[in-house]
Amino acid sequence: MPDPLLPDSPRGPESLNPYPNLAQPPDETGLEKICLFPGKLAALTKGGLDPLYPVSVELSLTSRCNLNCLWCSELALRQRSPDSWSLASLTRLFEDLVAGGTKGVTIEGGGEPTLAPFFAKATQTAVDLGLKVGLITNGLKLFNRSQPPSFYRLFQWIRVSLDATDAPEWLKLKGFNGFDQVMDNLKTLANLAHGPTVGVGYVLTNQNDDPDKLGALAVRLRDYGLAYLQLRPVVDHPELTSQRHLGFLSQLQTPSFAVSLAALTDNQGAGNDGLPCLAHSLSTVITADGAMWLCGRLGHDQGAGPLGYVTQTPFPEIWAGKNRAAQAKLAGSGDFCQGHCPPCRMTKYNRLLSRLTRIRTRDFI
Repeated sequence: MPDPLLPDSPRGPESLNPYPNLAQPPDETGLEKICLFPGKLAALTKGGLDPLYPVSVELSLTSRCNLNCLWCSELALRQRSPDSWSLASLTRLFEDLVAGGTKGVTIEGGGEPTLAPFFAKATQTAVDLGLKVGLITNGLKLFNRSQPPSFYRLFQWIRVSLDATDAPEWLKLKGFNGFDQVMDNLKTLANLAHGPTVGVGYVLTNQNDDPDKLGALAVRLRDYGLAYLQLRPVVDHPELTSQRHLGFLSQLQTPSFAVSLAALTDNQGAGNDGLPCLAHSLSTVITADGAMWLCGRLGHDQGAGPLGYVTQTPFPEIWAGKNRAAQAKLAGSGDFCQGHCPPCRMTKYNRLLSRLTRIRTRDFI
């Protein structure tokens, strides 16, 4: 029986959507999430160095990876950032973050986080201390004796980096034949009772942008019960950039399944639009060697050094330290950002903050 949301041509008219009068599904990766943190938003628009802790922290547990993605931006970083964590140093970091008001920790790459020897213990420790945890994974090796499906109820959300529509494409782009295993794992996660919000991340390149295949994949993920499919552009590999226009995919949304395309435009431009970067303190990056960075993109790609090492110096000292103040001052210059910033997901927040700070009629809606 044909799917009502997948006509013979997935680029069919918008009228084929049977939910035209229902609210759009929430965008779990969208710009509007900043509205959930009015205190942080006020601090960012006030000017000067934001003293409030990041809303969330992007944490790499390991530099090891079991895939070889064609567009990997982390290969050089992984080679120079050996794993330095112990469970004790992670526990101290989590305690400091909770005390300072950070809400969540995203356990992510660098490498593939599920390969870290203390992945399960670190996750449980963070939750026990009161942090919310999210996970970005390639989805290949999720389940084992210490990590049965029920373990993943600890996470608020899980995003699996799928990046392919079928097994041959996955093998070509990632160097391993694991597509079917990842799809099975996605189905297991999506059907976990009282489980996390599960979505798929998809780096769009000119090697995986077939519209018909993407339409079929979106329907398959939706039918599994996933919450979203997020497409974002490839970075640091301009030869792989896709020129496809994929707006038709939004027709496949339902009230419970989102297709997020905003990053395909929001995350494209380099130079931060010539704006000062105020949004860097929304989230802080900590790599597998314990290095803490003002910005995950600028620091790694442009040679700016780490703010410090949380395996050696407590997070509060680094956050309030001279290195952070000096780098934040640099990032606060639009000219500096124009000349140094690569494409970055924070640019969309800086556009919003710029608009907000220039509003004159603040006392009216």
